[in-house]
Amino acid sequence: MSSDVKLLDINNVAIGIKRRKRETLVIVREANFDVNYGEMVGIVGESGSGKTMICRAIIGTLERRGASVIGGEVFFEGLDLRTINEAKWKTLRGKVIGYVPQSALAGPNPVLTIEKQLAEALSQVEGTGSMKNRSKELLDLVKIRRVDTVMKQYPYQLSGGMRQRVMIACALASKPKLLIADEPTTGLDVTVQSQIMELLREIRRDLGTAIILISHDLALVDEVCDKIVVMHAGATVEVGPTSSMATPRHPYTVALNSSRIDVAKPGGELLTIKGNPPSVGQWNPGCRFAERCDYVQQDCLVGEHPALSGNKGEHQSACLHSEKIGKI
Repeated sequence: MSSDVKLLDINNVAIGIKRRKRETLVIVREANFDVNYGEMVGIVGESGSGKTMICRAIIGTLERRGASVIGGEVFFEGLDLRTINEAKWKTLRGKVIGYVPQSALAGPNPVLTIEKQLAEALSQVEGTGSMKNRSKELLDLVKIRRVDTVMKQYPYQLSGGMRQRVMIACALASKPKLLIADEPTTGLDVTVQSQIMELLREIRRDLGTAIILISHDLALVDEVCDKIVVMHAGATVEVGPTSSMATPRHPYTVALNSSRIDVAKPGGELLTIKGNPPSVGQWNPGCRFAERCDYVQQDCLVGEHPALSGNKGEHQSACLHSEKIGKI
């Protein structure tokens, strides 16, 4: 594989849902980012910004939601995922590309023991040794104790953190090159959240697995990710190395940082982003953040939504007046 080829390359991707009268509701437009081999990339943004839909495009399950990629390019190791058929998807999904869904706490099949669920995941890939021993190895990998006992248990007998680890174990059964974790700490207490994130870091370090982490928690993403992608109203508005994102170049990223709980003053007022995000697909002309922005100018209100400026792989922003940020 050429060193110039990214593991994943998302270029100007647009996603739409077919509606009645053959109309298409565009729910994502201008999504742009890439993932290098062994890199951990965080995607942040409010609900409805397009985070999960982009990940469904990467694993080829958009059609299950009545959606499809209607523009742009999705390349995985140089392969255009828009052009492949379902037979090819079956060689990638769950094998080369692993996925831990947003509903992971409810994800395990309630009528199957953990051993049977792991065996089902392992049955999709070749391997040496008995299925039981391979299942134990997966549970060891995700730091589950009392493996013999857990193998015989059903999901309802496990804590939320344990069920999450089981889902991660299933996703790792095929040793994927890319693991997508869609809000893997949702519904877990702070201590368990920390344990899950440490587990993902170890998986990345020990297996060389690239990880896409979707989260609402900017503090968490700052701590564990190499690169941050900020989505708003169906578009990538800022992307760059985590170190450079400490100095945001888009007002939406500034607003997200200001509303973080970990930066709030004890006893003080928790800041929020003013206004409401636009309804999915119901976007005004110009910048989709303009109505909520402290830096808005007249030219922000007309024309197309600003495109990302700068070179891909470096710090990019989709703001016409990024030079004004922090100066008012």
